Amino acid sequence: MYLPEIEQIVGNKLRLILNWQDDTLTEISLQWADGESATEELSDMGKQLQDCLLRYEAGEPVQWPDIYFALEKMTPFGQKVLTALMQVPYGKTVTYGELAALAGSPNAARGVGQVMARNRWPLIIPCHRVVSASGLGGFSAQGLDMKRYLLDIEGVLHLGKSKRN
Repeated sequence: MYLPEIEQIVGNKLRLILNWQDDTLTEISLQWADGESATEELSDMGKQLQDCLLRYEAGEPVQWPDIYFALEKMTPFGQKVLTALMQVPYGKTVTYGELAALAGSPNAARGVGQVMARNRWPLIIPCHRVVSASGLGGFSAQGLDMKRYLLDIEGVLHLGKSKRN
């Protein structure tokens, strides 16, 4: 399958800049759309992702297409954390400690925070669903406004507080 090196898909308020190497998604940059347009000629995968983004922003739980993420370039711990995170469903949150336990390292909440800060595939690998035990926690890509927007779409956020499973 041919994929261009970089594609930009745009939803209502969000845009994703997709960086491809062959058939591997090497990185996503999650940003506010700010009037930007999608790449004129999207690849088939870009079109699928664009459709998913639009449906996601409309509040519909989506099944993102199967994408190869090259997790093997991460540490074994990072691989376990992101693999566990992909199991957290739409509309649910986990704390850093809960995700650490799901990844098999119950005392590694801070390590989970480091993995979340370095997540190269935000939204599709949903780091926005990871919250601190006392509140929202950080979100490295676009700050708490982005995290609030994403959690609000998923019906998890109400008046600045997260709704736990």
